[in-house]
Amino acid sequence: MGFYTSEVMTGAPEVFKSETQRLIYSRLEATGIPYTRIESDPGISMEDCLNIDKAFGIETVKTILLTNRQKNKFWLYVTHARKAFITKEFGAALQIPRVSFADEELMKTILGTPHGAATPFGLLREEAADVAFVMDRDVAEREKIVLTDGDACGFIAIANTDLFRLLGRTPILIENPAEIN
Repeated sequence: MGFYTSEVMTGAPEVFKSETQRLIYSRLEATGIPYTRIESDPGISMEDCLNIDKAFGIETVKTILLTNRQKNKFWLYVTHARKAFITKEFGAALQIPRVSFADEELMKTILGTPHGAATPFGLLREEAADVAFVMDRDVAEREKIVLTDGDACGFIAIANTDLFRLLGRTPILIENPAEIN
């Protein structure tokens, strides 16, 4: 059986799967920022993302929530979906000590999302006010990107400029030297 993707749609889903998802769509609607969306099977693997890319005609991005050893500083990193992530290079680019992946409990507390559904839209939450927003320069320079809507089965295509305006943040830009897989 193939990977399911809906037709490209506009407007919020009829049913929200979380309060974070409700927040995302209510802010998009309130600001009038244009976006398109699809629903799909869970988009977890690289192969899944290729199906989502095909549905939109735009490449998905990978979003990672990182933390320091004390779990009191956080970075939300948006990178190319098919580039390797190397914590040492990330830390060196920002001149910070070693970081690790935030566990699912922290993701739910800060972004309001489970693993596999991290999204820059989670930065709209009050709990994410102190999270640093970091993005690969080449991803930030794209006209549009595809990211989750807070659920591993929902994806939004949005212009980067509109994303930054919605979040009220401009990301810290870094270079990810990894090769595209």
